[in-house]
Amino acid sequence: MYGQFFRNAFTPRQQGIVRSATFAIIGLGGTGGFILENLLRMGAERFIIFDHDRFELTNFNRQLLATIASIDEPKADAALARAKDINPSVKMDMRGEFNAHSSFAGMDLLLDGSDNLKTKLAAAKLAEGKKIPYVLCSASGTRGIVSVFRNYSFRKAFQVSGEGKGRQSSRILCPAAALAGTLAASQAVNCLIGKPFVRAPDALFFDIFSKRLFWRARLG
Repeated sequence: MYGQFFRNAFTPRQQGIVRSATFAIIGLGGTGGFILENLLRMGAERFIIFDHDRFELTNFNRQLLATIASIDEPKADAALARAKDINPSVKMDMRGEFNAHSSFAGMDLLLDGSDNLKTKLAAAKLAEGKKIPYVLCSASGTRGIVSVFRNYSFRKAFQVSGEGKGRQSSRILCPAAALAGTLAASQAVNCLIGKPFVRAPDALFFDIFSKRLFWRARLG
């Protein structure tokens, strides 16, 4: 059941890499839902999911999986149903809420769709310890940032001390979340198949309300 992806712009070898890789995603909300959707459409089949939340009406402005039917449903359950509708061969390992003690066993890379700095710090540290790529994905308001961390310190990049505080603004437009999640998924796949990707300390920024829609900058 893989013919539905034959029009992907991959060689057979590249498609096989995407199909066999295990993608871990933290959060299935604004950015995380679009990360998952893009990976599914690119033919990914193996996922590890960190999410313990349920859908509510306040999610509807930006979260792909939020529907009237999914209100009060665990996001992980909605994600699995969506994935199976696209590709019945998908396998999802649901690991609940992410924390600093979460298991990273079995994953090839980590895509972070969380909305707070403390989680991002912990995720980046664990990925660095496991020597797997950490894909930063963040969106707030009309803006977003994406970068892939390999052998570069997240703390150094953002000059963070301590555990980190702060949460992304809850006011966000769907196109910002969608664009950040889409870019994160594309950069993760590029990293896997050997195509160019935005590598920390470089990062890709965007603002959908700006005349300068995209720009690259070097982090700390």
